[in-house]
Amino acid sequence: MSLEKIGVLLFDKVELLDFAGPIQVFSSFQYLYPSDSQKLVTIGLSREICVSKLGMKVIPDHVIDEFDEDLDLLVIPGGMGTRPIIKDDDTLAKIDQLINRSVYLSSVCTGSLVAARLGRLSHLRATTHYAAAELLLELDNTILLDRSKRYHDHDHVIVSEGVSAGIDMSFYLLTKHYGAEKSEEVRKYIEYFPDSEFTKKI
Repeated sequence: MSLEKIGVLLFDKVELLDFAGPIQVFSSFQYLYPSDSQKLVTIGLSREICVSKLGMKVIPDHVIDEFDEDLDLLVIPGGMGTRPIIKDDDTLAKIDQLINRSVYLSSVCTGSLVAARLGRLSHLRATTHYAAAELLLELDNTILLDRSKRYHDHDHVIVSEGVSAGIDMSFYLLTKHYGAEKSEEVRKYIEYFPDSEFTKKI
């Protein structure tokens, strides 16, 4: 199945690379393969988002209260902004509805806390940012915490570790849904080779 429509959730104090990494990967795919008709949108909890520690403002494409479209993939990034979300039942209900309209759910970093709070990771092997591992289990003690891998794929739910792991997860999803050749072309285009000999020498 192709990922024709991808939505990225944005909220105050979202971590920059958590959402920018996947957006870079998927938008580069769109640029290189326009015939695959992939569309990416950002969905904010408000009309203006204050990003992580920078105070940088981002304007999302849609606001969650007005967004009622179906998605093939929903990406929930992390950041300190996940902490108030998991305590806000109204916001959680809106996100839950968004997940229900998505074929695949993915989380980056502490985005897993939101998924866990909604019961989406129950009895699954999952990971998160190392500093949030205990909190993840407090939210759902049936989760099998496993930080030995950058991401865990359970078909319709995929969870990744902290911050930069969202990039690796996105390339994995490109490979899974579009094949290794196209995924590698995107990797080449953005020059993302974390395991290269050059990188190891730095």
